[in-house]
Amino acid sequence: MLLENQRAQISIPQLRAALNGQVITPDDSEYDKARTVFPGGIDRRPAVIVRVASAIDVSRVVSLARETGMELAIRSGGHSSVGHGVSDGGIVLDLAKMRYLQIDVRGRTAWAQTGLTAGEYTKAASAHGLATGFGDTGSVGIGGITLGGGIGYLVRKYGLTIDDLLAAEIVTADGQLLHVDANSHPDLFWAIRGGGGNFGVATRFQYRLHDVDKILGGMLILPATPDVIASFIAQADAAPEELSTIANVMTAPPMPFLPPEVHGKLIVMAMLVYAGDAGAGERVIAPFKALAKHVAVQRKQFPLEVGRPPRRENLPRNGVYYP
Repeated sequence: MLLENQRAQISIPQLRAALNGQVITPDDSEYDKARTVFPGGIDRRPAVIVRVASAIDVSRVVSLARETGMELAIRSGGHSSVGHGVSDGGIVLDLAKMRYLQIDVRGRTAWAQTGLTAGEYTKAASAHGLATGFGDTGSVGIGGITLGGGIGYLVRKYGLTIDDLLAAEIVTADGQLLHVDANSHPDLFWAIRGGGGNFGVATRFQYRLHDVDKILGGMLILPATPDVIASFIAQADAAPEELSTIANVMTAPPMPFLPPEVHGKLIVMAMLVYAGDAGAGERVIAPFKALAKHVAVQRKQFPLEVGRPPRRENLPRNGVYYP
């Protein structure tokens, strides 16, 4: 079988022999699943998908894309609302098999390969009472959420994900594997922390870890009136930095945990997470609950496993899911 391009023809058997990872073509049964990105609605058909096994594989795939002129898409966890993680007719470099995590508990740091999801990393770190702030969904890959900035449940207390990024290993367009940090290739290290894309393929990150044993948090759903929205913003702004809030003004979906009378109406669906003492957290969250008669509310103190995606069987009737 040949991988055809205007500039080159590539033998799939030769490609498989040159790599330690998995090569998936349109003839393979898992091709459709491998090319699907979340949340869906994007139908692109790459010529080949390579699930790399190492930084050496990454370098070879990057070199292949450069030599053939084929479009290269990078996939970490597969979340991409605009489809950056899949190419139409090009090469997808899938990092899903690169999931090694090394936690230095005493040093409060971790090295993590970029095929890991935020939930996998968070669950492993929480076993030691430690955390790095990621986004709000556990199934996202750490590659995308980190290079995108990373706004999540610990953002006010500890900053964005990139604020906890200490170093990275990156394969550049010429196939080199570089270690970048504040002292080694500082311009490239600066660029990957918010400078946009196309600087290379990140294969490993070193993060700072914080002592976060337990958090108090949950979902609060309020009617989305102008007064409620304005008051919510004011309360969030005045709250101590231990409280992070993520609020969505949206049309209430017909989900089982929402009363039928609010379906189709505007609501504020908010997640509130307090990283600190539970009693203090209750006092800080109380003013938000008092803004209006809430549609749904529940809070709980739980070990830090923020962001694991809910399974349908775990959605209670009263409408609040806790990871």
